[in-house]
Amino acid sequence: MQRRKIVIAALSLLLVGLALPTANVNKAYAFTTGVYSVQIGNILTGSNLPSGLGGGPIAASGSTITVTTTIQGSSFSSPAYIRNVTIGYTADWMTAYQNASILTLTTSQIGSEIISVTVPTVSAISPSHTWSVKIWDGPATGLVGTCSGGDVGNERATGCAVIKSGSLTIVTGDQYSAAQARNTAKTTLDNIGGLSNSAATAQLDQANAEIALGDSSWSSGDFAGAKAHYQNAQTDTNNALATAYNLNGGSENAGIVSIIESGTGILLFGVGGLLAGFGGLMYLRRRPKA
Repeated sequence: MQRRKIVIAALSLLLVGLALPTANVNKAYAFTTGVYSVQIGNILTGSNLPSGLGGGPIAASGSTITVTTTIQGSSFSSPAYIRNVTIGYTADWMTAYQNASILTLTTSQIGSEIISVTVPTVSAISPSHTWSVKIWDGPATGLVGTCSGGDVGNERATGCAVIKSGSLTIVTGDQYSAAQARNTAKTTLDNIGGLSNSAATAQLDQANAEIALGDSSWSSGDFAGAKAHYQNAQTDTNNALATAYNLNGGSENAGIVSIIESGTGILLFGVGGLLAGFGGLMYLRRRPKA
């Protein structure tokens, strides 16, 4: 009976870890369906960026962004065939597509490529740079040359299509750091709302005052100063949460825990559940027989 209880507990912890949300990758389909997954990394988006940046995306001057494209060959089984697929990225500061290595995909096979692109150096906000990701596919025997366009579902035809496009604002390193700090601090403040404890409320007021000071510094071109004020706002916000949690109980603490869980708390709990589950199973395997 005790052994059965341990098995049930271990499996339960494993299921908890596996059921927690993960980063889902949309399946994309080469050749015919026109559905693809393109993710741009090392950029910043958000609803709380400083003035003049909108909601992004923004990239830091001279940084390297990553373009991850995932595709899947269509489920052609009669006949099943192999295609050569090339994925490329270009932007208005580039003179040609930067291509990844050739993917060889067969029926229903998933493939992914990562392209690293260097962002140009700027000395001020440089908005509205356009970019696009293009795919070329053709038969496995022979080069993929010029094509008339479109996403072709034919064993011998060549196809090419722009599968994703967008815009990007490039900012200086100081501007990027300041924008990142503001987005984090203001987003946290907005998620908290109000706290009933007077000491915690005073700390939230101070955090909002630091946001205002940071906005003033940003408008005057003091981006290092803006970053410092935004980081102070985040510190004051964290202190307010700690104060409210330590001095209050009940439903308010539950709300604070909920805010924490909306970020890394859930991930850590999921990892802990997985480790505990595996630990339980290993214990059963190695436990000496009575």
